[in-house]
Amino acid sequence: MKKGVPVIEEKNEITRKIRRYRNTLYITGSGISALGLWSALRLVLGLMISPQTLLTPEITENISGIVGVLVVLVAFALVIAPLLGLYLFVGKKAREEGLGKKKNSFYIALIVLLASLHIFSIIYCFMGLIGIIPFMQDSIIGLIVSMIVDATAAVTLGEMCMSAVMIRIYEKKNTGN
Repeated sequence: MKKGVPVIEEKNEITRKIRRYRNTLYITGSGISALGLWSALRLVLGLMISPQTLLTPEITENISGIVGVLVVLVAFALVIAPLLGLYLFVGKKAREEGLGKKKNSFYIALIVLLASLHIFSIIYCFMGLIGIIPFMQDSIIGLIVSMIVDATAAVTLGEMCMSAVMIRIYEKKNTGN
């Protein structure tokens, strides 16, 4: 009877870790969905309030009247909508897996893609901060804030990816396969 006790304790430990990783996955999924919504809202509002901060002077000089603004908004929406959809999809799939409903391995690849985009953004902002990209030097505070937000998003996405992978590993151990 004593031989079975460690196996039961090990199964309980594995179950506890799975529960913890699922909780982490659910929380980070919600956070990534919120980040996607915030990013889209920030870009749209920034474009509406001050298009010259998001667009180069050559583009803003050629925008004339409401038609020009609408054309820019439509073009921008073609970029914002897929990115927002990507954040929401990843967040939804992470929350579903966190609740134990569905497993979808494809979203893990999308997590890696999003994390890569945030890491690229950090590098891009850093290049603007040190002067390699000259047109970005006018807002040092904005660049630093962007780098902090991107770093936070990259860490959150990394934690989400790790949790999804660890759930798969521990569930495989738990079933004995």
